[in-house]
Amino acid sequence: MKILFVMPSMDNGYWKKLGKKVGPKSEPLSLLYIATYLNQNNHKAEVADCEAEGISLTELENKIRNGKYDCVGVAMLTPLYTQAINICKLTKQINSKIKTIVGGSHPTLRPLGTVEDEESIDVAAVGEAELTFLDLLDAFEGKKELKDVEGIVFREKGKVIQTKAREKLQNLDKLPIPDRSLIKMELYRPSVSYYRRLPAYTMITTRGCPYRCTFCATAKTGYRMNSVPRVIEEMKMLVEKYGAKEILIRDDTFTLNRQRTIDLCDAIIKEGLNKKISWDAISRANLVDEELLTKMKEAGCWGMHFGVEGGTQKLIDSIKKDTTLEAIEKAFRLCRKIGINTRAYMMLGMPGSTKEDDIKTIEFAKKIDPDWAQFTICTPYPGTQMYDEQVKIGNVSNDWDTFQTWGGFSETDLPWVADGRSSDEIKELQRYALKSFYFRPKVIVRKMTNIDNLPILKKYVLGAMALAAGGSGRGPE
Repeated sequence: MKILFVMPSMDNGYWKKLGKKVGPKSEPLSLLYIATYLNQNNHKAEVADCEAEGISLTELENKIRNGKYDCVGVAMLTPLYTQAINICKLTKQINSKIKTIVGGSHPTLRPLGTVEDEESIDVAAVGEAELTFLDLLDAFEGKKELKDVEGIVFREKGKVIQTKAREKLQNLDKLPIPDRSLIKMELYRPSVSYYRRLPAYTMITTRGCPYRCTFCATAKTGYRMNSVPRVIEEMKMLVEKYGAKEILIRDDTFTLNRQRTIDLCDAIIKEGLNKKISWDAISRANLVDEELLTKMKEAGCWGMHFGVEGGTQKLIDSIKKDTTLEAIEKAFRLCRKIGINTRAYMMLGMPGSTKEDDIKTIEFAKKIDPDWAQFTICTPYPGTQMYDEQVKIGNVSNDWDTFQTWGGFSETDLPWVADGRSSDEIKELQRYALKSFYFRPKVIVRKMTNIDNLPILKKYVLGAMALAAGGSGRGPE
């Protein structure tokens, strides 16, 4: 069968105001994994990234109309819900016989409701969709019944039916390396603070996270790893075929398996990749130590990202972060000692929080002094424990387009705010947090002294301009 996978444009909400100036444009790895797997199993899959390629709805219409596709699969993230629905509607208007399938975080976390809410959707894929999609195409070809395809929700004779959940693939090496020739790699770049040299591309070496954070949709989803040889193979491909100078490893918890991390670093060094590329990764502050970070630095790691979330023990305990302020401070201190740049992910407006709590979070970010700090607005996404708890209280919007963690740069109200707080207050605090952190003299001096080429200077200027355009950011009054 012939399938077109579509990544919708992100041209909505705050993205118009902030994101277009500074990025990011990351490869749609989830779609590439599925498309590559299908192509290796005698189907013909293509990928259209509307955001990266600048494909308008009219241009997409022409592509679908002329492509003679049997299926159109659309990535549906919660903030892009309307865009995904519009693509499904467009497809059905062109040819009602084309099967429309949505997948991604939103239908995975809200499977029945997604299909019930929109008649233009034929099937929703729930969870990891490589194996699911192959079975689904078999069903479309009459080789099996839809009801026998695990991990989907579909509409049949006016009824919405959910099938048995599909077990997660444990051996990730069974999936092929994503075929990046399906997209235009030259169009992709991370956001301004995520790289030092271009080209910089992303990859994933593990799936899932065993921790229980209430705000995270991947909480308590286990942990599976690609083998070290498989990771090395993909790294080599990015370097040799696409000229990568940096690789952004986007695992949720990269260092969870300490020995595997050491083995991977040893393999990178053995292959000489540490002399060709640098890389960064995401993990938890309580899952690194001096010996491990030193090994990672030797293997080419230049940056570590840590989810800090809150600046008081009360806040991080309330979201079941399972760490301490002391462990967080130690991780940032060790990284600075070893020479690894750091990024801190902070959240504002958590359940039960006050303005004073958020101010303490901002001050804690300044205390641990990461090279980059990201202050997002706490947003209870479907499928998280936080969402379920807040829905019971009854104060969560179902306007999915407003589910933006950078809502401080949008013109809409937040989809949810903690009791006793207002949308305007938290949005203003987000802008204040960014300006008060980055416009400190010590940070400005640090950034300027680390500039060694024109592209780096340009990205800093773009980031500063985007922040300056984001409103007053006056902060607490």
